Amino acid sequence: MISGKTAFERVLSRTRKPSSYLGTEKNSVRKDHAAVRASIAFAFPDLYDIGMSHLGLKILYDIVNKRPDFAAERVFAPDTDFAEAIKAEGLPLMSLETKTPLPQFDMIGFTIPYELSYTTILWTLDLAGIPLHAADRGEGHPLVIGGGAGVYNPEPIAEFFDLFYLGDGEDGIIQLMEAAADTKGAPRHERLKRMADIRGVYVPSLFDVSYEPEGGVNNITPLLAGHAMAERVFLPSLSQSPYPFDLVVPFGQPAHDRLNVEIDRGCVQGCRFCQAGTTYRPARERTPAEVERIVDEAIRRTGYGEVSLTSLSAGDHSRIGELLTALMDKYEGERVSVSLPSLRPATLTDEVIHQAGRVRRGGFTITAEAGSQRLRNVLNKKVTDDDVIRVASRLLAEGWRSLKLYFMIGLPTETDEDVEAIYTLASRLAVLNVEGARFMNINVSVSNFVPKAHTAFQWHGQDDIEMLQEKKKRLFEMIRRNRRITLKWHDARMSQIEAAFAKGDRRLSKVVETAYAEGARLDAWTEHFNHGRWLEAFRKCGLDVKFYANRQIGLDETLPWDHIATGLSKKYFQREWKLARQGVMTEDCKTGKCIGCGLDPDVCFKAYETAPLPAARPKAAAEVSGLRFKYRLKFKKVGLARHFSQLEFQNIIQRAARMAGLPMAYSQGHNPHPKISFGAALPVGLESEAEEMGIELAENMAPDAVARRLNGCMPDGIEFTAARFAMPGEKSISESAKGYVYLLRFGEGVTAEALRQRTEWFNASPSIEVEKAREKGVKRFDIKRLVEKLEPGDDTLSVTFTVNLAAGGSAQPRDVVHALFGESAVEWSGVKTGKLEG
Repeated sequence: MISGKTAFERVLSRTRKPSSYLGTEKNSVRKDHAAVRASIAFAFPDLYDIGMSHLGLKILYDIVNKRPDFAAERVFAPDTDFAEAIKAEGLPLMSLETKTPLPQFDMIGFTIPYELSYTTILWTLDLAGIPLHAADRGEGHPLVIGGGAGVYNPEPIAEFFDLFYLGDGEDGIIQLMEAAADTKGAPRHERLKRMADIRGVYVPSLFDVSYEPEGGVNNITPLLAGHAMAERVFLPSLSQSPYPFDLVVPFGQPAHDRLNVEIDRGCVQGCRFCQAGTTYRPARERTPAEVERIVDEAIRRTGYGEVSLTSLSAGDHSRIGELLTALMDKYEGERVSVSLPSLRPATLTDEVIHQAGRVRRGGFTITAEAGSQRLRNVLNKKVTDDDVIRVASRLLAEGWRSLKLYFMIGLPTETDEDVEAIYTLASRLAVLNVEGARFMNINVSVSNFVPKAHTAFQWHGQDDIEMLQEKKKRLFEMIRRNRRITLKWHDARMSQIEAAFAKGDRRLSKVVETAYAEGARLDAWTEHFNHGRWLEAFRKCGLDVKFYANRQIGLDETLPWDHIATGLSKKYFQREWKLARQGVMTEDCKTGKCIGCGLDPDVCFKAYETAPLPAARPKAAAEVSGLRFKYRLKFKKVGLARHFSQLEFQNIIQRAARMAGLPMAYSQGHNPHPKISFGAALPVGLESEAEEMGIELAENMAPDAVARRLNGCMPDGIEFTAARFAMPGEKSISESAKGYVYLLRFGEGVTAEALRQRTEWFNASPSIEVEKAREKGVKRFDIKRLVEKLEPGDDTLSVTFTVNLAAGGSAQPRDVVHALFGESAVEWSGVKTGKLEG
């Protein structure tokens, strides 16, 4: 454990978003590492807001922590300000929950989501003080494991990992934990051999790779008898994947801030560009009854107000219409929306569209992938223009006014006419009129095709950057003439680097390490990505980025990932590649005949029972009565909770109200929100002893019961101390507040005598001008107009003052500190002690 809590809190005070590093979320787990047999830090190589949206990480976290003899914690890539701050304090990168340095864990398990996370993986290891190369780690270092969607060609980062796990990890994670516990103290190479016996494990050091003079892979040689291939593992049934009901509820608003419930896994549509469609086979479904049970329990424990039925193609679930109707009937009264993030137009029935819009109507996404039918046939994408028009017409009839169309460019066999067809289809939708209703905005989103391993297009080369940019320019020139259509596109330079690594071999580890040494990290963020830096890294390593990204690979060549088996045969991919070039489509094997992909037909999709779901409960009388009961609650926010922003605090309260089972009152309109109000926002980093908020309920409850229920759902540091009914006609919180009382406490940088002298000067001065930085420049104001007098606090290093809002404007504690001591660095903390009545 890291000692020196003060050092960590100093780090938080210099961080833009400190809540990302607290680790005190609802349902987070803290264990004594000395009392467990093995520990693992689940690492996500991106920021907290991205990593906390990942369901797979949450599933594994829950599975491990359900075992009393194992411990799992989390770590995310820090933002640059946090990284600089821990370096300045001499602290290593630590886990969130117990602030344990990463080298003290038995294993570090990285989720590998995409190619542009590679340098961030190295950054995480480096900040933790763990050697980057697996070969340089000694007996005392943790085993570094990779898993997730990005491990099906892990060769460009193979030198940095001790092992990878391929496939569904629900069973494998416990086997890995058991092996880690049983082999503690054994030589590292012996531990890896033991791990290699676990099905699904790939140990890169147990394979040797040689290369052809022209640059391709010559041979991949296994170095351990009986381990010629690494094989992907999958669960026979999705019911064997335990849902993590006690989900760690994130602070703030992650990229996907909703309850994700996986309704099926795997897809057999056979889109020839889609790696997930092959690496997640076979298709497996949860039964509607199981989904409904999961949603019901998970909402109760987490407080989410939106549920996403996640899937590679949710509309392909055999009973999606019935399932969606049942969920909407059940949760409409509680204003819980249910969304389907991934849908093919052919599966969007009128019933599904109607149900999806019953609570909230945001934008709606249609994935067409290609503009022309000829090119969709090449992709084996079973979508027609008529499907898209039909769905769009129904969306207009149901009240949607915003539409997003998703396409790719740079696809195999693509022509200029195929690119222009994107605009043709979008323009047809822009003039679509259903009983006077039209789309206000059609957002055309275009990404660049990136060929992936274990797909029919794995041999194809990517278009070069200039060609992709020219296609986008042509498309933009057409779209700019239509004011209803907007165009968004992915940077072709980023796509080039993605393609190079998606098809790369082990030699690219030198490029990753060189780019990292030159400052590359968080490359998936456009503000951090530097294409020139990557090109220079390739040049320094004597490698050509175009050789990897743009080269057409021969069907008879050895692929860098030929020793990694997903269960689908190379013969199947070769056949699909040839059919693609002929524009011939392949059947969906869920509804048609077996296409011979290489999987055993006995493990493929089987339809489930058709018993109807139970009828939805009737709405409670309070849900339809329209009655409103208003409350005022006082609360304090102390300790680490002082680092929540106002928006994060609002989200915490909204989720807590749902977890507490409070009968919330909601606003009207297409996007209803719970009726909760707050006073003026307190600066991040300051504690509060007596803030106030308002809440409206649809049922009459005792005020003390409201506060008690909320307190049971709060993270550490937030407590409701009083509650009452709001009086009829009572002013809002912001209108009734006349001022706020603050207590400032100073640290060792200020002496008691200096504080006394400056306080006397402040009180004696008729006016004191201070500067405040604003977006439009620096603003100067007289702080004495707002703060009349400073008073001694509870010790010689503290003062209190009152900000008088009636004078107009507002002063923050930092402004008072600035007035007292100028711009010099002064360590201080602040407490908002209450509201000035009157």
